[in-house]
Amino acid sequence: LLLLSSSVFNGLSDLNAYTDLLPALALPMLVELGIEADIAKIVHVTFVILATLTLVNFGLTLLYPQGLPFASLYTQIRNPLYFLGQDNGIVYNLLSLVGLNYVLAAQNYSIFKVKLLIGDYFIRLTPRIFIFNVVSILSMLLVGSATGLLVISSLIILLELSALANRKHNIWPLVSLYFSFFVFIIVLGDSNPLVADFTSLLGRDAGFTGRSLLWEQALELIKQKPLLGWGNDPEIIQIWGGYFSTHNQLLDIAARGGLLTLFLYICLHIYVFLILGRIPTTLANILFITIYCFLLGGLMEAGVRPTQYIFIALTYYACLDYKKPMI
Repeated sequence: LLLLSSSVFNGLSDLNAYTDLLPALALPMLVELGIEADIAKIVHVTFVILATLTLVNFGLTLLYPQGLPFASLYTQIRNPLYFLGQDNGIVYNLLSLVGLNYVLAAQNYSIFKVKLLIGDYFIRLTPRIFIFNVVSILSMLLVGSATGLLVISSLIILLELSALANRKHNIWPLVSLYFSFFVFIIVLGDSNPLVADFTSLLGRDAGFTGRSLLWEQALELIKQKPLLGWGNDPEIIQIWGGYFSTHNQLLDIAARGGLLTLFLYICLHIYVFLILGRIPTTLANILFITIYCFLLGGLMEAGVRPTQYIFIALTYYACLDYKKPMI
């Protein structure tokens, strides 16, 4: 609603705000309806759709490394199924795919597990988890996205570490780490010597392929209209002879809808994390890590992905699964 108001005040079309609002409302409503019926089945159907599209996209990329020869409207080489996300944008669908896969495994829903005897120890493996983890990592390697590879790898590593240790991650140190990254990398930028040292270790430039200039411009735009922002226009920064996004989720929200919208967005996630932190279950841990990795991806990319709302809405299901009123 704030994005709609900001768009109206800035004389922009309200189309983008409506199209962004629809999935933000529809996906949580889908989860709510599923809770009344069979939420695990709805999650499974969603996973099957994502898995099918991911495998088709992955197969086409391998078969046609130079792009689809029969494509006329869209000729993206690295993501033949363009609606899954252009270039590194596909990582958000992969986050949803991997996250839902672990959710279903935690609930033992339509999942096959095997036990292997190695020495005197049994190791339990879930083939479907392994297959789609590998496909997700290989997909990001084919795309060539350092951000996407880091995010999907972080998701898998955090999930597997908690499974091996048989314990939940401590939420607040990870949240503090996220905001530390935002301040030192995004706000301070390449003026911070630590950023230069960090990026040199990764073999990347301190400007993050031009993103630091976009972040500086975004901060200036936010200062000019701090309350309601500039309206729901994803490409708001004029630079290099064109228009570009802020390439950061928090700056994007503040630039489009103002600091008030950003405040509500942060409050929503803190509220969700507070609830998940009080639920000592594997499901709650999976939901937190998946949402957290969506936020990590948002450090380098703009916008809030619709599938992120699925995992936020599933927090209510985690409460019911634990059978204690948390909300």
